[in-house]
Amino acid sequence: MKWLLFLYPWLELWSLIELGARTSVTTAMLWLLGAGVLGIVLFRLAGLQTLEHLQQAQREGALSQQLLMGNVARLVAGVLLIVPGLISDAMAAVVLIAPLRILLAKLMVAGSANAQYSHERWQAGPSGFRTDPRNSHLEDEGVTLQGEFEPVSPDSEGAHRDTIAPLEHNPTERG
Repeated sequence: MKWLLFLYPWLELWSLIELGARTSVTTAMLWLLGAGVLGIVLFRLAGLQTLEHLQQAQREGALSQQLLMGNVARLVAGVLLIVPGLISDAMAAVVLIAPLRILLAKLMVAGSANAQYSHERWQAGPSGFRTDPRNSHLEDEGVTLQGEFEPVSPDSEGAHRDTIAPLEHNPTERG
């Protein structure tokens, strides 16, 4: 995954260079300009439509998830079109086409669920928190809580209520 994040900008640059080499530099520049303008238009359109849908939902008292998902898809597609490169433009086209968007969402949900449960490096320890297996020897020692306590007997309960602990709020004091 880290390699993909490192290689992505280089792949986008390579795709633009290939477009310019196979057609012309003018075509590549017009593609960049057109995709950027289309991305900005989609971004603004999605924002305006989302605002209108939210205002309508507030008036009616019901919010439709399908309407918002379409607006979010336009927003993501607009951002992808603003990013220069053919790979991001292709991803924007996939996001804009509804059946492909649904398939992509299902794949992402399935992938995240598999990654969550099959992650081998981090495992849930006895405490329920995820821990590094290299530190498993630390969990066998138990938990030590340090603090101070003051025993309270039923006889001194009334006297104890008159004194206020330093961390409690005293309503008679200002500041």
